[in-house]
Amino acid sequence: MRRLCWLNMGNEERAAKSSLKESQLLASAISSTVKIDFKREFKIFETNLMARVEDGEQTLINAARSKDAIIAGVVVLRKQLDKAQRKFSRSNDSSELKEVLLEIAEELSRLKIINGKVAESLSSVINPVHSAVDLVEKFTLTMQMNSAVWESDARNLDANLFELSNDSSPSEMGELQNYITTQGYDVLIAGDDRSAKGIRIAKDKLGIQSSSSEESE
Repeated sequence: MRRLCWLNMGNEERAAKSSLKESQLLASAISSTVKIDFKREFKIFETNLMARVEDGEQTLINAARSKDAIIAGVVVLRKQLDKAQRKFSRSNDSSELKEVLLEIAEELSRLKIINGKVAESLSSVINPVHSAVDLVEKFTLTMQMNSAVWESDARNLDANLFELSNDSSPSEMGELQNYITTQGYDVLIAGDDRSAKGIRIAKDKLGIQSSSSEESE
């Protein structure tokens, strides 16, 4: 059987290729926008997050050094107290023990003040203007706001592709079928067999829908 072939590009293909080119450009623009937005916001997030650590770094180091000094001071005081107690147990002279106790109490009071200042200095680390959690939440919120623009562009891209995916039959095909139906070609195809059955078979070959009365015959 001879088959008909069309090698030249038709209007539908040209339109499809044109729309696909527009879709490709839109997809590229969306990708570029997402990349630029994400890179910009991530840079801000990364900078602020590292600043969170750097801002508290010196405070934490100074606090650690102060605590080491306090611990060392307490160890010395405890040794002095133990020495005074041993001496008291041998001599039963409480005057020196009382003197040492008062000195230790005074020094311990000074260490408590230092420790209080250390705790106060750590408040800026414990209660920062922006915590790491705040920075993450701000970053994700900004991404969500940007995504509204991305989604709008993405919907336009989908709309272009949906429009190209029109699965309805070309009107030209229906018009040709209607023309064949109305020109009486079924009689020509039937040839000498003009019976109802012959006409029905001819119509089937031409793709013409037989009437209900013809089908019942």
